[in-house]
Amino acid sequence: IIMKQEIIKKDFVKENQEILARWKQSNETRYEETNFAPDGIMFRGEIVDYESWRERESGSENEIWTNAPLRILFLTKDQNAGGEDAWDVRGEIGTLSYAFYRNLFYQLYGLANTTAKDTIGYDDFCNEDAEELYMTFPLARINVKKEAGSSSISNYALEYYLNRDQNFIKEQVTNLDADIIVCCGYSESVKDSGNLLLNFLNEKCGYNFVKQAEDNWIYFDETRNKLAINNWHLSVRSSSESIYNEMITAYKNFLIQYPDFTNSHRK
Repeated sequence: IIMKQEIIKKDFVKENQEILARWKQSNETRYEETNFAPDGIMFRGEIVDYESWRERESGSENEIWTNAPLRILFLTKDQNAGGEDAWDVRGEIGTLSYAFYRNLFYQLYGLANTTAKDTIGYDDFCNEDAEELYMTFPLARINVKKEAGSSSISNYALEYYLNRDQNFIKEQVTNLDADIIVCCGYSESVKDSGNLLLNFLNEKCGYNFVKQAEDNWIYFDETRNKLAINNWHLSVRSSSESIYNEMITAYKNFLIQYPDFTNSHRK
């Protein structure tokens, strides 16, 4: 008698939530930090309209993430709450009027659509295209510092939180198992890659991301078939178009060298 084996799918959302619960408790009991901002795979449920904002509810994101041919994670520093209460990053809808979301939406669109044969230029799509993709694509966002902050954080403070919460960060990043990790934290004053977030992935998370070209954008872990992008902070005071073009050109050059990267995940 041959028994049909049940295929058990991983519950990324549940595991992420368990990590967040332990992290939140640690922040509160050990450090008296009480403005915790949850994050992870972006919600794909219903949109709820309030008087002054809209947000997304949880839905089928675990299924979407499980079956995604390409998973993209934006790894950022902390939430800019501006002194207000923290909110759940996963429900964010965002607006293109803010540089942070404009860079996020456009960079995501370029990465999701560029291939070894086709470059998606900054003027090859419209705002509506970028917004629609953001609302449907298998996307995750993680802030390495969960206590909500303000408009900026020093490298010194960021390094403190990376060291303090390294086990939680590692758990959350490795659980999501993203294929492209966009590390939003480049700084010329930082050693090695110039990016504390990218350095952390190599030093604490077990990755071996190696720089692929002199432009310093693309880092590849060939053994794991994972890609890290050495990106600026999403609110950087530079041209969104220039940053986009540099990133996507570097990504296109990488795909020319490794054309199977975008079609070799979860066939």
